[in-house]
Amino acid sequence: MIHIHYFITRKESLDDGAFHRYWHESHAPIVKRIKYLRIYVQSHRIPYAGSNSSYDGEAEVLIDSLQVLAQMRKSPEYLDGALADERNFIDLKHVEWMATQDHVIVDGPTGSPLVKSVYQLKKRDGMLVDEFRKYWIEVHGNLGSKLPGLRRYVQSHLVDEAYLYARPHFDGVAQLWFDSVDMMRAAFESPQGKALAEDGPKFTDMSALRMFVAREHIVIDGR
Repeated sequence: MIHIHYFITRKESLDDGAFHRYWHESHAPIVKRIKYLRIYVQSHRIPYAGSNSSYDGEAEVLIDSLQVLAQMRKSPEYLDGALADERNFIDLKHVEWMATQDHVIVDGPTGSPLVKSVYQLKKRDGMLVDEFRKYWIEVHGNLGSKLPGLRRYVQSHLVDEAYLYARPHFDGVAQLWFDSVDMMRAAFESPQGKALAEDGPKFTDMSALRMFVAREHIVIDGR
């Protein structure tokens, strides 16, 4: 299964509220017409001190394979529907696609009213991709799993094909779910949260780390 993370930025002509309303109320029904999607989730950014991402949210889809993804991107439902509609609310000069495969570290619930932190990670210079992935899962993932109040934790590792022609901006996405913003903040301020933060520089380029907090709208749930 391929997990696409599509990070998006609102058009300057739209305020924050109008952007999120259009995305959820107008764009979501158009995307639902695409038959290839197993899961479609809109992750809408919400205020959180410490967020440093330039994006206003991310659209997430799960699809069977890269081959199916290629078929989808040629379909009229995508080309004439979802893709054509993006210009109505997205700044198409400030978007980013990441094709990934998921590693579920802590299984648990998703969707509203939970909130989640979303991180884009880049491996530390000099570290091989396989080393980065192994450390992220076995060491950092283990530390993250101990956060108090954590409901779910998923690491999305960039697919091998993304490295064939150029160095990607990021090597993966981490998502961690909590019952509320207050519980998330308390978790990261706990001794376990501080241990997790101290471990970050051992395998990631901290200057490249980007993060925001979001609330999910699950539009298609084929689980």
